[in-house]
Amino acid sequence: MTHIVTIGGGTGHAQVLKALKEIPDIQITGVCPSTDSGGSTGVLQKEYDGSGYTGDLTKCIVALCNDEAVRDALSYRYGQGSLDSHSVKNLLFHALEKVSSPEKALEMMWHMCELGEHKIYPVTNEKTELCATLRIGDTISGETNIDTIAKNPLWRPDLHSISDIYLKPVVRASAPVLTAIQSADYIVISPGDLYSSIIPVLLPHGMKESLHHSDAKIVLVVNIMTKRGETDNYTATDFVQKIESFLGRPAEFILYNDAPIAPDVLLKYALEQKVELGTLKPSGTSKLIPLPLAQVAKDGKVLSSPVVLRKALYEIIEGNLV
Repeated sequence: MTHIVTIGGGTGHAQVLKALKEIPDIQITGVCPSTDSGGSTGVLQKEYDGSGYTGDLTKCIVALCNDEAVRDALSYRYGQGSLDSHSVKNLLFHALEKVSSPEKALEMMWHMCELGEHKIYPVTNEKTELCATLRIGDTISGETNIDTIAKNPLWRPDLHSISDIYLKPVVRASAPVLTAIQSADYIVISPGDLYSSIIPVLLPHGMKESLHHSDAKIVLVVNIMTKRGETDNYTATDFVQKIESFLGRPAEFILYNDAPIAPDVLLKYALEQKVELGTLKPSGTSKLIPLPLAQVAKDGKVLSSPVVLRKALYEIIEGNLV
Protein backbone atom coordinates (compact mmCIF):
# COMPACT_ATOMS: atom_id res chain seq x y z
CA MET A 1 0.00 0.00 0.00
CA THR A 2 1.42 3.38 -1.05
CA HIS A 3 0.57 6.27 1.27
CA ILE A 4 -0.07 9.62 -0.41
CA VAL A 5 -0.77 12.97 1.23
CA THR A 6 -2.40 15.65 -0.92
CA ILE A 7 -2.31 19.33 -0.01
CA GLY A 8 -4.46 22.20 -1.27
CA GLY A 9 -7.93 23.66 -1.33
CA GLY A 10 -10.89 23.91 -3.63
CA THR A 11 -11.22 22.76 -7.21
CA GLY A 12 -7.53 22.12 -7.90
CA HIS A 13 -7.25 19.73 -4.96
CA ALA A 14 -10.45 17.97 -6.03
CA GLN A 15 -9.00 17.40 -9.52
CA VAL A 16 -5.94 15.72 -8.02
CA LEU A 17 -8.12 13.51 -5.82
CA LYS A 18 -10.23 12.48 -8.82
CA ALA A 19 -7.00 11.45 -10.52
CA LEU A 20 -5.60 9.50 -7.59
CA LYS A 21 -8.74 7.60 -6.57
CA GLU A 22 -8.57 5.41 -9.69
CA ILE A 23 -5.02 4.26 -8.91
CA PRO A 24 -4.95 0.86 -7.15
CA ASP A 25 -3.18 0.02 -3.89
CA ILE A 26 -2.86 3.55 -2.54
CA GLN A 27 -4.18 5.23 0.60
CA ILE A 28 -4.92 8.96 0.30
CA THR A 29 -4.90 11.53 3.07
CA GLY A 30 -6.09 14.90 1.80
CA VAL A 31 -5.23 18.04 3.81
CA CYS A 32 -7.30 21.20 3.31
CA PRO A 33 -6.95 24.80 4.56
CA SER A 34 -8.85 25.93 7.66
CA THR A 35 -9.04 29.64 6.88
CA ASP A 36 -11.91 29.97 4.38
CA SER A 37 -14.09 33.00 5.23
CA GLY A 38 -16.13 33.51 2.06
CA GLY A 39 -19.16 32.07 0.29
CA SER A 40 -21.25 29.41 2.00
CA THR A 41 -18.47 28.61 4.49
CA GLY A 42 -18.22 32.27 5.48
CA VAL A 43 -21.98 32.56 6.07
CA LEU A 44 -22.06 29.39 8.19
CA GLN A 45 -19.05 30.67 10.10
CA LYS A 46 -20.45 34.14 10.83
CA GLU A 47 -24.09 33.27 11.46
CA TYR A 48 -23.91 29.75 12.90
CA ASP A 49 -20.42 29.47 14.43
CA GLY A 50 -19.27 27.20 11.61
CA SER A 51 -15.69 26.14 10.91
CA GLY A 52 -13.33 27.74 8.39
CA TYR A 53 -12.81 24.56 6.43
CA THR A 54 -16.31 23.31 5.54
CA GLY A 55 -16.33 24.12 1.80
CA ASP A 56 -12.86 22.88 0.85
CA LEU A 57 -13.14 19.84 3.09
CA THR A 58 -16.50 18.66 1.76
CA LYS A 59 -15.51 19.34 -1.85
CA CYS A 60 -12.53 17.03 -1.44
CA ILE A 61 -14.57 14.34 0.32
CA VAL A 62 -17.15 14.41 -2.48
CA ALA A 63 -14.35 14.22 -5.09
CA LEU A 64 -13.45 10.78 -3.70
CA CYS A 65 -17.09 9.58 -3.71
CA ASN A 66 -17.77 6.96 -6.39
CA ASP A 67 -21.58 7.01 -6.16
CA GLU A 68 -22.65 9.52 -8.82
CA ALA A 69 -26.12 10.10 -7.33
CA VAL A 70 -24.72 10.77 -3.84
CA ARG A 71 -21.99 12.96 -5.31
CA ASP A 72 -24.46 15.04 -7.32
CA ALA A 73 -26.87 15.42 -4.41
CA LEU A 74 -24.15 16.53 -2.00
CA SER A 75 -22.77 18.98 -4.59
CA TYR A 76 -26.20 20.52 -5.27
CA ARG A 77 -26.09 24.25 -4.60
CA TYR A 78 -29.15 26.41 -4.01
CA GLY A 79 -29.42 29.44 -6.26
CA GLN A 80 -32.03 31.51 -4.50
CA GLY A 81 -33.99 32.02 -1.30
CA SER A 82 -32.67 31.77 2.25
CA LEU A 83 -30.35 28.92 1.22
CA ASP A 84 -28.83 30.87 -1.67
CA SER A 85 -25.13 29.94 -2.25
CA HIS A 86 -25.25 26.99 0.17
CA SER A 87 -24.50 23.45 -1.02
CA VAL A 88 -26.06 20.35 0.53
CA LYS A 89 -22.62 19.01 1.52
CA ASN A 90 -21.82 22.18 3.49
CA LEU A 91 -25.16 22.20 5.31
CA LEU A 92 -24.93 18.49 6.09
CA PHE A 93 -21.39 18.66 7.44
CA HIS A 94 -22.21 21.72 9.53
CA ALA A 95 -25.21 19.89 11.01
CA LEU A 96 -23.12 16.79 11.72
CA GLU A 97 -20.57 18.93 13.59
CA LYS A 98 -23.32 20.52 15.68
CA VAL A 99 -24.98 17.26 16.73
CA SER A 100 -21.73 15.40 17.36
CA SER A 101 -18.14 16.66 17.05
CA PRO A 102 -15.76 17.69 14.25
CA GLU A 103 -14.04 14.30 14.44
CA LYS A 104 -17.29 12.33 14.36
CA ALA A 105 -18.69 14.54 11.58
CA LEU A 106 -15.64 13.70 9.46
CA GLU A 107 -16.05 9.99 10.06
CA MET A 108 -19.73 10.11 9.11
CA MET A 109 -18.99 12.01 5.88
CA TRP A 110 -16.24 9.53 4.99
CA HIS A 111 -18.64 6.65 5.62
CA MET A 112 -21.47 8.24 3.64
CA CYS A 113 -19.21 8.75 0.63
CA GLU A 114 -17.62 5.30 1.09
CA LEU A 115 -14.05 6.59 1.21
CA GLY A 116 -12.72 3.31 2.60
CA GLU A 117 -9.09 3.77 3.62
CA HIS A 118 -8.96 7.34 2.30
CA LYS A 119 -9.20 10.32 4.65
CA ILE A 120 -9.69 14.08 4.30
CA TYR A 121 -8.69 16.43 7.14
CA PRO A 122 -8.58 20.16 7.79
CA VAL A 123 -4.97 21.11 8.51
CA THR A 124 -6.07 22.33 11.96
CA ASN A 125 -9.24 22.39 14.03
CA GLU A 126 -8.12 25.54 15.85
CA LYS A 127 -9.68 28.83 14.79
CA THR A 128 -7.35 31.27 13.08
CA GLU A 129 -7.39 34.02 10.45
CA LEU A 130 -5.34 34.33 7.29
CA CYS A 131 -3.51 37.67 7.00
CA ALA A 132 -1.40 39.19 4.22
CA THR A 133 1.12 42.00 4.16
CA LEU A 134 1.19 43.99 0.92
CA ARG A 135 4.22 45.52 -0.77
CA ILE A 136 3.17 49.01 0.37
CA GLY A 137 3.08 47.79 3.98
CA ASP A 138 -0.68 47.51 4.48
CA THR A 139 -2.17 44.41 6.09
CA ILE A 140 -5.29 42.56 4.92
CA SER A 141 -7.11 40.20 7.25
CA GLY A 142 -9.43 37.38 6.19
CA GLU A 143 -9.11 34.80 3.41
CA THR A 144 -12.01 36.19 1.39
CA ASN A 145 -10.51 39.71 1.45
CA ILE A 146 -7.18 38.32 0.20
CA ASP A 147 -8.94 36.18 -2.40
CA THR A 148 -10.87 39.17 -3.79
CA ILE A 149 -8.32 41.96 -3.32
CA ALA A 150 -8.17 42.67 -7.07
CA LYS A 151 -11.87 43.61 -7.08
CA ASN A 152 -11.00 46.83 -5.25
CA PRO A 153 -11.05 49.59 -7.92
CA LEU A 154 -7.93 51.15 -6.35
CA TRP A 155 -5.94 47.90 -6.53
CA ARG A 156 -2.68 47.98 -8.51
CA PRO A 157 -0.46 44.90 -8.88
CA ASP A 158 2.76 46.91 -8.64
CA LEU A 159 1.75 48.42 -5.28
CA HIS A 160 -0.56 45.86 -3.72
CA SER A 161 1.17 42.56 -4.45
CA ILE A 162 1.44 40.19 -1.48
CA SER A 163 4.84 40.21 0.23
CA ASP A 164 4.01 38.01 3.22
CA ILE A 165 1.23 35.68 4.35
CA TYR A 166 0.65 34.41 7.90
CA LEU A 167 -1.89 33.15 10.44
CA LYS A 168 -3.20 35.15 13.38
CA PRO A 169 -3.07 33.59 15.88
CA VAL A 170 -0.48 30.96 15.07
CA VAL A 171 -2.03 27.49 15.43
CA ARG A 172 -0.68 23.96 15.34
CA ALA A 173 -1.40 21.41 12.64
CA SER A 174 -3.59 18.57 13.86
CA ALA A 175 -1.99 15.30 15.01
CA PRO A 176 -3.58 13.11 12.28
CA VAL A 177 -2.18 15.42 9.59
CA LEU A 178 1.35 15.38 10.98
CA THR A 179 1.19 11.60 11.42
CA ALA A 180 0.08 11.15 7.81
CA ILE A 181 3.00 13.28 6.57
CA GLN A 182 5.48 11.26 8.63
CA SER A 183 4.29 7.98 7.08
CA ALA A 184 3.73 9.27 3.53
CA ASP A 185 5.54 7.88 0.50
CA TYR A 186 4.48 10.81 -1.68
CA ILE A 187 3.16 14.30 -0.97
CA VAL A 188 1.25 15.96 -3.81
CA ILE A 189 0.90 19.75 -3.79
CA SER A 190 -2.28 20.45 -5.75
CA PRO A 191 -2.85 23.41 -8.06
CA GLY A 192 -4.93 26.26 -6.66
CA ASP A 193 -4.84 29.84 -5.44
CA LEU A 194 -1.30 30.31 -4.15
CA TYR A 195 -1.91 32.57 -1.17
CA SER A 196 -5.50 31.70 -0.27
CA SER A 197 -5.57 27.91 -0.84
CA ILE A 198 -2.13 26.28 -1.03
CA ILE A 199 0.17 28.19 1.33
CA PRO A 200 -2.46 28.40 4.14
CA VAL A 201 -2.14 24.61 4.50
CA LEU A 202 1.61 24.99 5.00
CA LEU A 203 1.41 27.73 7.66
CA PRO A 204 0.26 25.96 10.87
CA HIS A 205 3.03 25.13 13.30
CA GLY A 206 4.53 21.72 12.65
CA MET A 207 3.81 21.57 8.93
CA LYS A 208 7.10 22.91 7.60
CA GLU A 209 9.11 20.86 10.07
CA SER A 210 7.23 17.65 9.23
CA LEU A 211 7.51 18.22 5.50
CA HIS A 212 11.20 19.06 5.77
CA HIS A 213 12.01 15.88 7.70
CA SER A 214 9.66 13.58 5.79
CA ASP A 215 11.17 10.86 3.61
CA ALA A 216 8.28 11.28 1.17
CA LYS A 217 8.93 12.47 -2.36
CA ILE A 218 7.13 15.72 -3.18
CA VAL A 219 5.14 16.10 -6.39
CA LEU A 220 4.19 19.68 -7.25
CA VAL A 221 1.44 20.32 -9.80
CA VAL A 222 1.93 23.84 -11.15
CA ASN A 223 -1.02 26.14 -11.85
CA ILE A 224 -1.82 26.71 -15.51
CA MET A 225 -3.01 30.33 -15.29
CA THR A 226 -2.16 33.29 -13.06
CA LYS A 227 -4.61 34.56 -10.42
CA ARG A 228 -5.34 38.28 -10.43
CA GLY A 229 -4.48 39.72 -7.05
CA GLU A 230 -2.20 36.84 -6.05
CA THR A 231 0.17 35.81 -8.84
CA ASP A 232 0.16 38.77 -11.23
CA ASN A 233 3.33 38.80 -13.37
CA TYR A 234 4.38 35.43 -11.94
CA THR A 235 6.13 32.87 -14.09
CA ALA A 236 5.94 29.13 -13.46
CA THR A 237 9.39 29.41 -11.87
CA ASP A 238 8.18 32.11 -9.47
CA PHE A 239 5.24 29.90 -8.50
CA VAL A 240 7.47 26.90 -7.78
CA GLN A 241 10.04 28.90 -5.83
CA LYS A 242 7.40 30.47 -3.60
CA ILE A 243 5.86 27.12 -2.69
CA GLU A 244 9.24 25.50 -2.11
CA SER A 245 10.20 28.32 0.26
CA PHE A 246 7.19 27.44 2.44
CA LEU A 247 7.84 23.71 2.09
CA GLY A 248 11.42 24.15 3.26
CA ARG A 249 12.67 21.76 0.57
CA PRO A 250 12.57 21.32 -3.22
CA ALA A 251 10.03 19.11 -4.96
CA GLU A 252 11.31 15.88 -6.49
CA PHE A 253 8.79 16.04 -9.35
CA ILE A 254 7.23 19.13 -10.93
CA LEU A 255 4.28 18.66 -13.29
CA TYR A 256 3.33 21.56 -15.56
CA ASN A 257 1.17 22.19 -18.62
CA ASP A 258 2.70 22.30 -22.09
CA ALA A 259 -0.52 21.89 -24.09
CA PRO A 260 -1.77 24.83 -26.17
CA ILE A 261 -4.93 26.54 -24.97
CA ALA A 262 -7.55 27.73 -27.47
CA PRO A 263 -7.19 31.43 -28.41
CA ASP A 264 -10.79 32.25 -27.41
CA VAL A 265 -10.19 30.82 -23.94
CA LEU A 266 -6.95 32.77 -23.56
CA LEU A 267 -8.76 35.91 -24.69
CA LYS A 268 -11.40 35.43 -22.00
CA TYR A 269 -8.67 35.11 -19.38
CA ALA A 270 -6.74 38.08 -20.82
CA LEU A 271 -9.83 40.27 -20.41
CA GLU A 272 -9.67 39.35 -16.71
CA GLN A 273 -5.92 40.18 -16.72
CA LYS A 274 -4.92 36.53 -16.31
CA VAL A 275 -2.27 34.80 -18.43
CA GLU A 276 -0.51 31.45 -18.67
CA LEU A 277 2.21 30.78 -16.12
CA GLY A 278 4.24 29.19 -18.91
CA THR A 279 6.76 26.38 -18.96
CA LEU A 280 9.77 25.62 -16.77
CA LYS A 281 13.46 25.43 -17.56
CA PRO A 282 15.66 22.75 -15.96
CA SER A 283 17.27 23.88 -12.71
CA GLY A 284 18.24 22.18 -9.48
CA THR A 285 17.49 18.53 -8.83
CA SER A 286 13.74 18.47 -9.53
CA LYS A 287 12.51 16.32 -12.41
CA LEU A 288 10.36 18.45 -14.70
CA ILE A 289 7.46 16.67 -16.36
CA PRO A 290 5.62 18.58 -19.12
CA LEU A 291 2.07 17.32 -19.65
CA PRO A 292 -1.02 18.24 -21.69
CA LEU A 293 -2.79 19.20 -18.46
CA ALA A 294 -5.05 22.02 -19.66
CA GLN A 295 -8.72 21.06 -19.71
CA VAL A 296 -11.49 23.58 -20.36
CA ALA A 297 -14.56 23.03 -18.17
CA LYS A 298 -18.15 23.79 -19.19
CA ASP A 299 -17.95 27.20 -17.53
CA GLY A 300 -14.84 28.08 -19.55
CA LYS A 301 -12.36 27.69 -16.69
CA VAL A 302 -9.03 26.02 -17.38
CA LEU A 303 -8.45 23.08 -15.04
CA SER A 304 -5.87 20.31 -14.70
CA SER A 305 -7.15 17.13 -16.35
CA PRO A 306 -7.61 14.24 -13.87
CA VAL A 307 -7.05 11.74 -16.69
CA VAL A 308 -3.65 13.23 -17.59
CA LEU A 309 -2.71 13.63 -13.93
CA ARG A 310 -3.68 10.03 -13.19
CA LYS A 311 -1.33 8.63 -15.81
CA ALA A 312 1.60 10.77 -14.66
CA LEU A 313 1.04 10.11 -10.95
CA TYR A 314 0.72 6.38 -11.59
CA GLU A 315 4.02 6.37 -13.49
CA ILE A 316 5.71 8.26 -10.62
CA ILE A 317 4.34 5.87 -8.00
CA GLU A 318 5.42 2.85 -10.06
CA GLY A 319 8.93 4.30 -10.29
CA ASN A 320 8.86 4.76 -14.05
CA LEU A 321 9.64 8.50 -13.94
CA VAL A 322 12.87 8.61 -11.97
